[in-house]
Amino acid sequence: MTVSKDKPLAFYLQVANKIKEDILTGTFKGGQSIGSQQKLCDQFGVSRITIRKAIEVLTSENLVTTIHGKGTFVKHDKVEQQLDELKSLTDIIKTHGYKPQVRVIKKENRKTSQSFSDSAPNDLDCLYIERVHSLEDEVIAIAQAYIPTVYGSKISKDELESKTIYELLENKFNIELGEADQSIEACPASQELSDILNVDVGTPLLKAKRLVFSSDNELIEKIIFYYRYDAFAFKVKLNSISITPMWPTK
Repeated sequence: MTVSKDKPLAFYLQVANKIKEDILTGTFKGGQSIGSQQKLCDQFGVSRITIRKAIEVLTSENLVTTIHGKGTFVKHDKVEQQLDELKSLTDIIKTHGYKPQVRVIKKENRKTSQSFSDSAPNDLDCLYIERVHSLEDEVIAIAQAYIPTVYGSKISKDELESKTIYELLENKFNIELGEADQSIEACPASQELSDILNVDVGTPLLKAKRLVFSSDNELIEKIIFYYRYDAFAFKVKLNSISITPMWPTK
């Protein structure tokens, strides 16, 4: 397809509209490359400047993402987490049919100095683990976890990249998971977070803080997630409740 000089739309908008149509109709799937800039130039018979402007339009509409050195790709559907169940992010991603990618960027001993709640001590000796979660090489979340040293000292980096923490706690240490407390809020991306998540400084992020307890009520994990708002969502089912009338009925 080439652009038409007879149409009132600018060339870059014609290109953007055609690619958008291919995305919405499923010709391009989530995570699929839309083609190199040179290929798109040849396909539409336009200049690189026109293609770049078309990609800017598609990016602003949250349809594509550009990964430096790799190209421009169709964005995945948002990953959704049900708030009534305790699952690892890796397992949540798998339930959406995606292949999760996990990379450990920090693994060190430290005390849990960051306060979560009055019920969580802040001076435990822990293994601190910072992991990056990706879909098709696109980073969607950062997880900062604290695990008691008695367990963390026996977990390798390879295990943390190939297994979930809950899987390791259950299978390696025979710990039965109990309940978890979680709070969710919005926060702006710091310079450090923006560099990892490939977003601008100040971009809104979803921040979830979670305390996980064993069935014996032992605190076994303190974790903070930072999610890209355009890649992740929380979902909860609400049940109606009976409302007592303010005035007696006749």
